[in-house]
Amino acid sequence: MLNINNKEDKEKMKKYYRTSDMINLLDFFPELSPVTDLIIVENLDEYLSNKKYFDSFKQNRVDTLKGRIPIMSIENSGKSNGFYETIKRVKEIDEEGVLVLFNIDSEPTERYERYAGISIGIDVNESIYIDAVSKGFDGREVSKSICNHERYYIPWFDIRKCTIENFKNYQTFIINQEDYEKTREERIKFLTSIGLEKEKFLKYIPKVYEPIPDFIWNDIIINVIKKLEKIEDNLINCDLSHFAISGHTEGRHWKPWGMFDKSRYELINQK
Repeated sequence: MLNINNKEDKEKMKKYYRTSDMINLLDFFPELSPVTDLIIVENLDEYLSNKKYFDSFKQNRVDTLKGRIPIMSIENSGKSNGFYETIKRVKEIDEEGVLVLFNIDSEPTERYERYAGISIGIDVNESIYIDAVSKGFDGREVSKSICNHERYYIPWFDIRKCTIENFKNYQTFIINQEDYEKTREERIKFLTSIGLEKEKFLKYIPKVYEPIPDFIWNDIIINVIKKLEKIEDNLINCDLSHFAISGHTEGRHWKPWGMFDKSRYELINQK
């Protein structure tokens, strides 16, 4: 087991794709990340020997070492129901694959209860661009380029000027109703495919498109856009001139899990 609270373990954890993303966010935008108690389970024997402890965690991801083919997410409802089958499937895909476990600092919502999924691409000293999906969707759609409901582009020299009052001036795209209905149908199919009951989640996905509310954008302006200018030099010094932050909202706040560094950011864009 690797634990982020152990300095030596933390350095080893940075060698994994998704875990490194989570650590980057904790290091540079700690007020954004909801992640706590981050650990890695390295093999099946380790899991079985400590099953009760590992199953007490609320959230999970799968991961592998950088340089290997990334493991696509093993889709599930997102909450703990015992992780044996997950880590077993990981090892079938990649012998170096691992199970990443963690908690978040609030009660986790169902993945259809969120106001938005949002991905922010940042080119320091150049621009900020935002892809987003709205109510009933989550970060899966934008991080995997499945669909998009709203887009924004903010030149770097406008960071100081950007406020909630003028934010919509930076909008470059909003989905029309016909196309939205298609994405809604696909979302319903996906949620059903991972075992969620349609009668429980259907009411959370509006039939008519509802733009992402201003309180979400205001949260992002305060905690991301305005902060970028303050940490600009630090980002450049750490070779993080180009990166992205992606994730979903929890309640009235954007709570992403990861910040993609340059190597992973470029790998994602090649797909």
